[in-house]
Amino acid sequence: MMRWLLPILIVANCSLRAGDDIPSPTDELQQTINIPLTDGRIDFGAVLANLAEEMGLDAEAIKRQVDRAVDVEELDSSRYEKLTAVTKGVISFEHADDELTVRFDCVAMRRQSKEIRGGFRQLVAEWFPEAAAAAAKRYGVFACTPDNFFNPLDCAELPEHVVLLVHGVDDTGRVWNDVIPALHDADYYVCRLEYPNDQPIANSAKFLAANLERLKGQGVRRVSLVVHSMGGLVSREMLTSPDLYNGAGSVHAQYPDVEHLIMVGTPNRGAEIARLRAAAEVRDQLVRLFSGNGVMFGGIFDGAGEAKLDLLPDSVFLATLNGRPHPAGVDMLVLAGRASPFDASDVKGFMSKVRASISADLSGQCDRFEASVSQLVHGVGDGAVSLEATKLDGIERIVLPANHMTLIRRLIPSAPLPLGIPIILDRLQ
Repeated sequence: MMRWLLPILIVANCSLRAGDDIPSPTDELQQTINIPLTDGRIDFGAVLANLAEEMGLDAEAIKRQVDRAVDVEELDSSRYEKLTAVTKGVISFEHADDELTVRFDCVAMRRQSKEIRGGFRQLVAEWFPEAAAAAAKRYGVFACTPDNFFNPLDCAELPEHVVLLVHGVDDTGRVWNDVIPALHDADYYVCRLEYPNDQPIANSAKFLAANLERLKGQGVRRVSLVVHSMGGLVSREMLTSPDLYNGAGSVHAQYPDVEHLIMVGTPNRGAEIARLRAAAEVRDQLVRLFSGNGVMFGGIFDGAGEAKLDLLPDSVFLATLNGRPHPAGVDMLVLAGRASPFDASDVKGFMSKVRASISADLSGQCDRFEASVSQLVHGVGDGAVSLEATKLDGIERIVLPANHMTLIRRLIPSAPLPLGIPIILDRLQ
């Protein structure tokens, strides 16, 4: 049913063998979902789950947690109307004696995706407030000690300077597992921000600012931001938004001064991989679940996919953000990864061997091939963000032979310290 499922399955290396029939994507303008009725009653959880699935949200959580059969007439006069209202008619209902038909306008959803997803998320939170409250508790600033990276902040006074870590979209927090011990060894006081990272990036920026305001109230005067992936966009939005830091890292009564912004793998010009966000969301929620942090409707209260839209290279959000000047008084650095194991000299050496073994009349084709491959090598990024997308005019960038995660995280404990960590420590000093 979901057209985005095919590319996700391919990316996930599902067992589609060469020669297998692969279904062709369709282009229906409207999805129709038929849900059977039993004695005039309907499984409302099934309705919400199907709608969530159509919007790329956490349908499985709803199916597991909601077991509410209600009269169709009751829904028709209350919750049907609310669902139709918050989705601006994208979702409509029609019921007969034996089934409920739900219609989902795909065209309207594409046009108003961000607003509709957000409205749906707020409505589910209204109907299930206990789940929303549980989800909210996992967000905020946490102090990182050597034996626990998630200590809630109490009202005790904090040091004047704090290094604050801000993760990216769909991140489970493990990206900091090597960074935090290294910062501790260098005698930094370390905190981390956990936030509903799939909500609109502007909302995450406001959340970051609110938590910095809280830190200021507990004695923090200076902050160094070390951020991964989308965390860089959240931080830049906060620092440049007229409603928040307003383009200056200091001289704010309610906020601490931001001295550094070190961005690791940040898609400053967008990331095409954001179109496949749903695959990463599944991973994110599974890790939370098996670590004991899973909550009912986690994939909805974590945001409704709006960040994915902001991350696209042609998004209005990025055009606005990149049209602002850099924040004054903030030392900024970009660390980018180049996942390709080859460089231009490797390509040149390989092609010289090819030319030696073929006829001269194929020289022109070899030249074109070499130019194309060289461009790919120079342009390839860290596996999630292209090198071109990490660029920020006027800001220093260091490119390292690593992928999106291994810039700062070891995949196995015995591996050498990631190359990005010593650079971060040096910059902070």
